[in-house]
Amino acid sequence: MPRWFRKQLKDIKIEDQVGAGPYVPPPKRQNQVQTVIVPPEMEPLFFKAEEYVGKFFDDFHWDPTKGTILISGNRYLLISAESFRDMTRSLASELEIPEEKANNLYYKLAKYVGQSDARRFHYTMNVQDPIGKLSAGPVHFAYTGNAFVSLLPSNPSPDDNYILRYDHPQSFEADVWIRKYGAHSTFPVCYWNGGYSSGWCSESFGLKLEAREIHCRAKGDKVCRFVMAPKDKIEEVVSDSYKQGF
Repeated sequence: MPRWFRKQLKDIKIEDQVGAGPYVPPPKRQNQVQTVIVPPEMEPLFFKAEEYVGKFFDDFHWDPTKGTILISGNRYLLISAESFRDMTRSLASELEIPEEKANNLYYKLAKYVGQSDARRFHYTMNVQDPIGKLSAGPVHFAYTGNAFVSLLPSNPSPDDNYILRYDHPQSFEADVWIRKYGAHSTFPVCYWNGGYSSGWCSESFGLKLEAREIHCRAKGDKVCRFVMAPKDKIEEVVSDSYKQGF
């Protein structure tokens, strides 16, 4: 863990966590993974991912006198989540296109950024194994403030049988939407979350993957839940996931 992230269990105030958004329980064991919820058998893999993602973010240089934020030598930006999420409505209005089309453009932009971030991170940290590359994704996602990730029963195999199911309990998009408009959306709003994660995983496995949000807190659902699969199988996997109760 980076020096500014480490927390002792006694330092985590429950009321602060509840006030910040959907409550995610603190770790129960000293060595338990803190930045992602995974099945017990996957904890060693993700604990290792936390170590090298933490090392990546430890090299943090913020210099307002130069207008730069550098993390492991890579230039980063701080951007308002609220302004970012409202981009699609502005695009739809300015370009005079349906909001659905603007959301799809937003998703594709997120996917490209996810692929680019993954490629740069894997190179910088010399991560070679596809599963190792994948495991860094949810941890990196948490560190950058996009969302917390909770993995559900999945099959992230490096072939056409790839299936990933996961929740984003603290999606910045859902949080912003609910704060501004309430939980009354008629469609899932977390396009950036889905696009970025599909981009990172596509780069990690060398597959053409797509993600779909099947439940969203902005619609009044309890969770923001996603399904990811190869492009030509995504609709089938989404249908099957609904039938299986996801």
